[in-house]
Amino acid sequence: MTLKTLDSALALLSYFTVRQSTWGVRELAKYSGVHHAVVHRVLATFAENGYLIQHPETSKYSLGLRLFELGQVVRKTFTPEEIVRPVLEQLAGQCGETVFLSWLDGHQGLCIGMVQSQHQLRFSIELGERFALLAGAHAKAILAFQPSAFREAIYQQGKDSAATRADMEPHLDEVRQNGWAYTYGEAAAGVAGLAVPLWSPNHQAVVGSVSIAGPQQRIGETDQPQLISALLQASKNLEHVTGYVNPQA
Repeated sequence: MTLKTLDSALALLSYFTVRQSTWGVRELAKYSGVHHAVVHRVLATFAENGYLIQHPETSKYSLGLRLFELGQVVRKTFTPEEIVRPVLEQLAGQCGETVFLSWLDGHQGLCIGMVQSQHQLRFSIELGERFALLAGAHAKAILAFQPSAFREAIYQQGKDSAATRADMEPHLDEVRQNGWAYTYGEAAAGVAGLAVPLWSPNHQAVVGSVSIAGPQQRIGETDQPQLISALLQASKNLEHVTGYVNPQA
């Protein structure tokens, strides 16, 4: 159960992002759809407590030092693994297959989290393993949501970029429409994969994917709805750590 007033106030605070770090009261009210009087009270309260700063020359607000202090506490005490591992373990328990978290790193994918299936016959991927973005559900769930210029750069890496583009774009359109990717026999013979995109905290960009992979006979069409539901929940749970994950750290 949440406190509605606090929930609404925190929702307004979430509009302060790297892309839009400063807001005026009426500007934020118009953008958020919240009455300007409410926005004024909320922002003024945050400012009084050091969470926002009001600039005297413009009367606009930006994030304050109190949030910086809290951020330092998080940076020194929090590790993404504390959230990533339990989420992946829960997902693996639900589906019984290998599950893994991939990150977009340059023009490649990178496996940064994984829990193996307990079945003898299973799909295997190693932590730290890189992969191209042209094959497999884990790759296509990332590539489908990238800008057209990025996708074009990926296609140029293929031997026949025109053929690659013609083959990939219809499939990526389908991934974008569905919100998830399904492939079989692409990443490895006899292996099927399901994956959903992992969005950044502000939902402005896809930064990775969460995937399930295993023998095709265990991941068929009848299994997909339940598996997709579990993947979407895992992806939602992992969005909280996307701002902290740095594969090159």
